[in-house]
Amino acid sequence: MARHKPTAEGGYPRGEETRARLIDAAVRVFGEKGYDAASTREIASVAGLNAPALQYYFDNKEGVYLACVEHMIERLWEQVGPAVAEAEAVFDGTLASDAERIEALLEIFSGMLGLIQDGPESLRWREFMSRQQAGQCPPSAHALMKEGFKVRIGRVIRGLVANLTGYPPDDERTVLHGFALFAQVVAFRVQRHSLLDSLGWDGVDAERLARVRAVLLAHVRAALEGLVRARDAGV
Repeated sequence: MARHKPTAEGGYPRGEETRARLIDAAVRVFGEKGYDAASTREIASVAGLNAPALQYYFDNKEGVYLACVEHMIERLWEQVGPAVAEAEAVFDGTLASDAERIEALLEIFSGMLGLIQDGPESLRWREFMSRQQAGQCPPSAHALMKEGFKVRIGRVIRGLVANLTGYPPDDERTVLHGFALFAQVVAFRVQRHSLLDSLGWDGVDAERLARVRAVLLAHVRAALEGLVRARDAGV
């Protein structure tokens, strides 16, 4: 993780700007090369600094990687945090209707889908996230992502799916349904290049994202409403 020493001790200028430059450079290098092939020297060079400067802020390569993951978690919560908070209120409410539960889930998935839209840093972060999900990272990064993001969002998704199916939250069928629904959203990011190629698009702007979102949410809504019908029919 990052270290915070007085400037006089390490001889390097402190500041969030320098730290942010190192994280930005690390995301780029890790995304392009993967964790094992990346070096702290190259990361520091891309940031316009020297290797000792990186070690002053992060100690080592694992430290800077975990800082990247922490930043990624912050970005994810910016994207879906409000929707998750509202969904938690619906999940914890005893009088919520099936329609409210479905809308709460759709809001979460809608927020996650926003990650496919093009932006100034979107390509670097997509490459970094793809390698992270492929396991090209230290084990500590998986633990950090799990505790910092997956546990909370997984709890609310499984809880709402359990309400809609009638199965317990920890039932294997609940977990599989939740995973299948979430995978539909993730597929649009993981298979983004295939999506662009199939549609003849050169990128995803706000207008195109809206069209993708409308189709995806229609699919997810149909699946959720189908689960409710199956529950009511005792299937």
